[in-house]
Amino acid sequence: MAALEYLPVLVNDGTCNHLIGQRMPNSSLPGTCGQFIDLRKIKYRFVIYCYPMTGQPGTNLPEGWEQILGARGCTPQACSFHHLFHELQLLNTAVFGLSTQTTAYQQEAKARLHLPFELFSDEHQQFTAA
Repeated sequence: MAALEYLPVLVNDGTCNHLIGQRMPNSSLPGTCGQFIDLRKIKYRFVIYCYPMTGQPGTNLPEGWEQILGARGCTPQACSFHHLFHELQLLNTAVFGLSTQTTAYQQEAKARLHLPFELFSDEHQQFTAA
């Protein structure tokens, strides 16, 4: 059996359809750059991908993690945006990642994965709640 063969298959169930056309919540989030950024004040086009957690080498994932739809694949998602980064720049589009992990955790992941874009922490879930 392939390593990821047993993972649940993602299906768009429409749960987030209500977000289409919504304004970005008013919240300032800490970034891996060491500054707080208010996403509503960004005046250029950007993609923000939200992910639950990036694993670390040598650290076990939480029990049952791979059974959560969409949970496995956060690091490949980050790496996919890394590979598309220059193409998106040519389209005048920035990339940001967002998770509930701490900024320190994200700084380690950004360095380890050589990500050329900022990661934002919603550790206190203010963005999630908004």
